[in-house]
Formats: sequence, C-alpha cells, structure tokens
Amino acid sequence: MKLSGEFILRGKDLVLPFYKECKTCLFDSSMAKIMPDGECEYCKLQTELRNQAREPFENVINRIKKKGKGKQYDCLIGISGGEDSSVMLYLAVVVWGLRPLVIHFNNRTNRPEADNNIKVITEMLNVNFIEYFLDKQEYDDLTDALLKAGVPDCDIANDVCMSKMMFTAAKDNGIKYILNGHSFREEGSSPKKWSFIDYTYLNSIYKKWNGKDLVNYPLLTVWDQIWGAVLGIKQVRPYHYGNHDRELVIQIIKSWGWKDYGGKHNENIYTAFIGGYVLPLKFKIDKRRTYLSAVIRENKMSKEFAKQILSSPSEFDLNDLGEKKAHLLHLVNSSPIRPRSDYKSTNFKAMRPLFWVLMKLGIFPRSAFFKYCK
Repeated sequence: MKLSGEFILRGKDLVLPFYKECKTCLFDSSMAKIMPDGECEYCKLQTELRNQAREPFENVINRIKKKGKGKQYDCLIGISGGEDSSVMLYLAVVVWGLRPLVIHFNNRTNRPEADNNIKVITEMLNVNFIEYFLDKQEYDDLTDALLKAGVPDCDIANDVCMSKMMFTAAKDNGIKYILNGHSFREEGSSPKKWSFIDYTYLNSIYKKWNGKDLVNYPLLTVWDQIWGAVLGIKQVRPYHYGNHDRELVIQIIKSWGWKDYGGKHNENIYTAFIGGYVLPLKFKIDKRRTYLSAVIRENKMSKEFAKQILSSPSEFDLNDLGEKKAHLLHLVNSSPIRPRSDYKSTNFKAMRPLFWVLMKLGIFPRSAFFKYCK
C-alpha cells in the first residue's frame, strides 16, 4: 500500500510518526503542521501576512505623522547595531520624514561593530537616543538559569526585556507607534517548538534556578498589552510592506562608517552563541532553516540552493565569549534537555479572545497570535 501524508503506526507500545517535508519550504512535520495541499502552516501564515501588507505604505506613514502631530516624537525605534534596525532608522528619518525616539538595550555582549554602528547612525541622523543597562547580576543569573533550564529558549530574555522597554518608552513619551524591524519576507517565523517567548515562563525559569522571582528585570505582561491597547499604542513592521531599497541604504550608511559584523543577528555575541552553537549542537535547531524558508516563499531562492547552504554547519568562534567561555560551556554541557512543561507559562489558548482583540488593535503581532493562540 502506498502511503501519503502523515501516518501513525500503532502497536502495543509503538507510536511512530512518518516524516514529511513541506512541498514549498524547508520546514517539515517535526517543526510544523503539513496541510492537505502539501504546504506547511507557516507557508500559509506568510501568505496571510503578505495579503495583510497590501495597503500602500504611504498611508501607514501618514497615520503615524497624524498621531504625532504637535509632539516631540511620532514613533519609537529600537536599535541593535544590526542591519535591520540601522536601515529602518535611516529610512524613518531620511525617506519617510519621521521624528523617532531611539532606544537600545545593552546586555553588555555587543560586538564592537554594533556599538560603532549605533554611534554612527544615531549621530549622523541627529536623533535622540537612550541606552538602557540592567542590573548586571540579575541579568547574568537569568541567562545562566535559561541555560540550566535545558530548553531551547535560551535567548528570550532580550526579547521580553526589549518589548517592555519599548512599551514603557512609548507610554512615557506619548508615542503611539512602535516601528519593528522584523521582516516575514526575510526572517519568517520560528516554529513554536523552537522558540517560546512568554514573561510567565521566563520568570518561572528564573525562580526555579534562583529561588526567587525577578525583581528589577522588565517583563511585558498581559496587563501591559491591555494598557497599550487603551493608550492606542500600535506596532508597525515596515519591512512587511516591501524592501524599501535596503541595499542602497546599506551602501550609504557604510560610507558613514557603519561596519559589517559577520552575519544575521551576529551583532550580539551572546545571541550569536545561542543561534550558532547552542541551538544546532544541543537541540538540533538551525535557525537558518527559518530565514531561508522565508526567502524561498518569496520566490527569491530555490529550495535546492537553500539546502546546499544548510549542508554547511553553523559556525561560531567560542573564543568570542572571552572569559565567560568555560562558564557558559559548562552550563550548556551539564544541563540535560528538559520539556517546557517543567516550568509555568501563560495559557495563551485560554486567553485567545483577548489576544485576538489585541491583534486586531495592532498590539499583539499576528504571527504571535498564530503561534501561541491557535
């Protein structure tokens, strides 16, 4: 008998799912649900996001300017020193004529190139810039706890913190629009099995390994998101609306002294360590599969060529960790892999109606609703 689709062989003690690959991208049945037509659910999501971004971007910019009229700032931008945020800041000021407040969360593991890029781009564009530093001991204890936890979500601390800082800065400055540098066209969406971002989950991991709750760490809660909806704070992802001549902008900012830093999301050493070493070697997760799949779905790369890229292993120079090298490697190698269910988390499915409203109001990203609430 010829088999097609996903089948389960059931014996007395055997449940064995058959592997199936998405007909379009690099995702498979271990990462995502494969739909009856052979495409994965994340291909369907990318089509949905593409359809949502058909409005002329000029209309979006006009709404931002209207809400910011008479105020010091009309939008908020977080910058990392990487390509996505640097290009977006240039576009916001020079091309779109916006007046952004710019913030950066410094976790003390920036590459020198990232620090240089932040300085160059903010000074050349003459924007107001705020740099945040957290309590070093609490942050170090948190990142250690995430490595001890034995889960693949080792780098969510930065995402949760930055989300809260962005919300707080927008609220305190009367800003109604937060510009986000994510692009579904080039980055896609990581499968939930690979990355789970949740403040309750993060605090639970910290408490498990430190015996207490986080005290000073900024955590974006559900109540913050509800308050954001009340205040009318929205997120906009400009790259969802197209490329915006990014290649030309990169050449311009390079002429100012902006420097390359060695690959996607490698502007931060700790993030590069997690993505280039911990995830592929310990959890068999290669984030390049997500990025390449997004590009394939946009018909900018063939699936065969993407597989050739994946055939070469991810690389990370452990010497970049400096004096932390031995400590971090010990945590990674001595901690067994554990299920996320060992830790508390927000019940997103039970709160689905609330997050649906927040999504419609532009507070909760559509991709996050798809991953967590369905």
